[in-house]
Amino acid sequence: MKLKLLNALKNAVISAPLDFEFGGLPFKFTAKIKLVPESELKTLTETQGTSDGEIVRELLVGWNDFFDDGKEVPFDKSTLEELLVYSGLTARLSVECINAQYRITEKN
Repeated sequence: MKLKLLNALKNAVISAPLDFEFGGLPFKFTAKIKLVPESELKTLTETQGTSDGEIVRELLVGWNDFFDDGKEVPFDKSTLEELLVYSGLTARLSVECINAQYRITEKN
């Protein structure tokens, strides 16, 4: 790869602020989403039978500012699995993981 700038993207993580309501409860935190090349994203999203949960497990690598009952919730796989038992939350996170791959942030 000739462009060193693009080489650095191999380890890039996208910060995606989320603020939505599900089941009458607020979910507000910053998702940390792994940036992947288009070919990997295409394989992940176009493979028949790939579930939203599999997409989230592959791309969501952390979060910040996630509070439950006034306490910050550290990211770990078991807590993620708790969220993924609700299909609405799983679908919302999956959409965000995919959409974040296309979001470009403008600099002033």
